[in-house]
Amino acid sequence: MPPQIDPENLAAWVARCRDGDSAAFELLFEAFRGPLYSYLARTTGDRHLAEDLLQDVFLRLIENIGRYEESGRFEAWIFRIAANRVRDWARRRTSSEWVGSMTGRSEDSDEPGVLDRSVDQPPDEGLVRREEVARLETAMSHLEREEREVLALRHYSELSFREIAEISGCPLGTVLARSHRALLKLRHELEAAEKESEKKKSPRKK
Repeated sequence: MPPQIDPENLAAWVARCRDGDSAAFELLFEAFRGPLYSYLARTTGDRHLAEDLLQDVFLRLIENIGRYEESGRFEAWIFRIAANRVRDWARRRTSSEWVGSMTGRSEDSDEPGVLDRSVDQPPDEGLVRREEVARLETAMSHLEREEREVLALRHYSELSFREIAEISGCPLGTVLARSHRALLKLRHELEAAEKESEKKKSPRKK
């Protein structure tokens, strides 16, 4: 869970939310919208879609909060809802649409990608940041959806691999293998992109 939330407070908010307390729902929304949005944006590669899915996740929370088991971790429960919404979205998309969305841009849009958040940076630093973001997004687009999901869940939440396995409906060994494979692929892709970038910057020999 987000580090600033006391487990006892969280349990109280959940209990109040189950009783229909709108103030408690607002507390849960404020506490989890950041990590959930980051996960949704990184997994889909589309910040506008992530905002829509985020709203849907919290609507599902309202509808299903009565089914939440107190013995389970609330964070794992709500991230399972988010993961299911991403899977529903992914099933409706072609592979080419998926890869295109990982750039964070539509064909007719000049908007920056989902990770391009540079603000108040000197121009040179902003350019370097955009280049790094572009390389990361390209590398992520080469991963399988299941590999992106594991990395995003691991990075944007405090879920254990066992909890991620439960959310994904896969054996723990499968999740660990996906994570390992995804990290190796990312490292390979980023190293190759870095070499290509340096090659372009180096003066050509006559």
